[in-house]
Amino acid sequence: MIYQTQLFKGLFKPQISLYQLQKAEAVKKVVPKLLFLYLISLTIFAISTYFGIGTETYSGNIQDSSEKYESGKLLLLAGRLVASLIYPTLFIWFAALFFWLALDIPYFKIVIVQMFTLTLLLVGQLITLPVLVLLDLNHVSNPFSFGVVSQYVIDHEYWTSFFGSITLFHFVAILVQYYYFRFLSEKNRFVIMIFIILFYLLLWFFEGLLAFIKISVFF
Repeated sequence: MIYQTQLFKGLFKPQISLYQLQKAEAVKKVVPKLLFLYLISLTIFAISTYFGIGTETYSGNIQDSSEKYESGKLLLLAGRLVASLIYPTLFIWFAALFFWLALDIPYFKIVIVQMFTLTLLLVGQLITLPVLVLLDLNHVSNPFSFGVVSQYVIDHEYWTSFFGSITLFHFVAILVQYYYFRFLSEKNRFVIMIFIILFYLLLWFFEGLLAFIKISVFF
């Protein structure tokens, strides 16, 4: 059976997609959907850079002259655009390798699930972006994250950055991955959940570290 890759069907009709994915021996329409995800990621990063989301520290450090300021903005935009390509690459391909080694699921099926999950997270960023812009908030103060609460209970920049990286959309993504992996893998369901949580902990620690040391990659 050949699986036809449909991103939103994988999110809104998971039972049908799961059944087809279980029976699939090959997949079609992967490349166009991958290009679509990369394009959306690039667009989100470009827009967030334009509005200064996640670049506050740098904007404040490149005001020596108008020439340096404009040059700094171009370098910053270039860095963010590179990051927009790194983000889906790591999330889809390297994460699929991690889960393939841990859960013994065919690699191409994990790639498809990761594409579903990335679609969800990108939609979450599309929802978050106008909220941050309109309310003039940084990523730590994202109302969809735990950063807001952490600022009241933790007086440490790294940990507020760490919790600011954890959003409600991530928890929905965890449920989506768990649903698919639970039926695609023969591993114990608790083992599956442990590896999924481990993956996201690594992701959040990494994002929190980048924000803490002022390397603007995600928002």
